Amino acid sequence: MLTRASKCPTRIIQEAADTICSQERFLKENLPRCNNSAEVSKTLASSDTWHVLANDGFTAVFKLDISERTAVVSQICASDNSPAALTEGLRRELRSMKIPSLTVRVPTSEVELWTANGFQRGLACVKFSRVPVESNMMPLLPLTNATQKDLTILSQLMYTSYVKMDGGFPDTQSAETMLRAIMSGVNGQYLQDASFASGASPNLVSACLLTLDTPDEAKIQQLFTHPLYRARGLATTEIAAAMNRLSGSGIRSLTAWSREDNGVVTRLLTKLGFGQERTAVEMLAST
Repeated sequence: MLTRASKCPTRIIQEAADTICSQERFLKENLPRCNNSAEVSKTLASSDTWHVLANDGFTAVFKLDISERTAVVSQICASDNSPAALTEGLRRELRSMKIPSLTVRVPTSEVELWTANGFQRGLACVKFSRVPVESNMMPLLPLTNATQKDLTILSQLMYTSYVKMDGGFPDTQSAETMLRAIMSGVNGQYLQDASFASGASPNLVSACLLTLDTPDEAKIQQLFTHPLYRARGLATTEIAAAMNRLSGSGIRSLTAWSREDNGVVTRLLTKLGFGQERTAVEMLAST
């Protein structure tokens, strides 16, 4: 059974916490502020993005992002290191949710293991992170918080932004489904006050949308700009505005995932003081 960690029985959460604590490197990389099983349990129980797969007992705990077409799994800690133990149950759950594709981000050292279990190697992705700090910035266009009332406009903008890129959306409805999932909290609490769009509605031309990944970590879920408005500093301003809003809020880290070959995003995040935290390879399979 696939369940958000925050909704799991105490026994399963404790099994997950004990497993994490037994894997020192995983604990240090993913829950560095936790020093024992009790602190890990508390963190898992208050998070919307950590998910647990369990049948009679604990199988695995991991981060999960769900869209209309794909479930993306990352930061996996399992009781059994075999991918089969995780993916058999996970695929079954995703099929019941009518999600056709599964992407698992794994370290380079595990690529052959996952390939042997029927997955195809995809792109390498990099996780960036930094401490949110307040900065002075001058918006080039009006900045507004991105809300559900802007969903139709943002969906068209997102579709237009991605249409000529690999992995673009086939239509605006698919883009709207993903944005609705973000704003409704499917992938963690939507941080509306720290999510910004540039322009005056209905003429929005860029947006940066954040969710709460853990109680003290925010994540840039989507960052997109209309092709005619790129290279004008709009994304830079939106991320700076998000950090200004997060600064002093208790959130200690702002993170983002990007394809390793996306030089534009890499340069943008590096310029804003983000550091590369880890690299993972996307392993792809149908459910």
